[in-house]
Amino acid sequence: MNRNFPTQETEHRSGHSFQDAYRLVAGQVDRLRKARRAIDVELEKAEAALDLLRQLTKSKSGDKDNSEYRDQKRSGKRFHKGSMAFEVVTRAKRILLEAGRPLNRSELLERFNAGEDFTITARDPARFIGRTLWENPEFVHFPKVGYWIVGAELPNDFPEFNHAEPR
Repeated sequence: MNRNFPTQETEHRSGHSFQDAYRLVAGQVDRLRKARRAIDVELEKAEAALDLLRQLTKSKSGDKDNSEYRDQKRSGKRFHKGSMAFEVVTRAKRILLEAGRPLNRSELLERFNAGEDFTITARDPARFIGRTLWENPEFVHFPKVGYWIVGAELPNDFPEFNHAEPR
């Protein structure tokens, strides 16, 4: 095994240099980063499609098998009093009632952040809010509108809300 590093003379003779290797590796890194961005875009599309299909599946209340599955799934999702999920649900109810209209997860996050006594420590706070409310049977999600409280009076003056179908 030759442990001697090539000198400039041997690099020049062989036609391969560290600069060439650097350029090759840098090019490969650029290609991989572009591929990762493309995969991220595809992943976002797939997750959106999955979310839409979940909403469509849950909105079919006439399907007995589906409603039994939904009830079983939702009845098992519980959280402890004082947990972050408990705080999100409790505060979201208050925020939605104060707003008087459905709010999306970003709007809810803005209002959560306005209060200084509670911080969501999840990696993606808006996503945590959305997932927590989505899984909670006390909330309903209206696509492109936001979350609302099940059983609360629906606002009449919110035009997009009146045309949206719940999940």
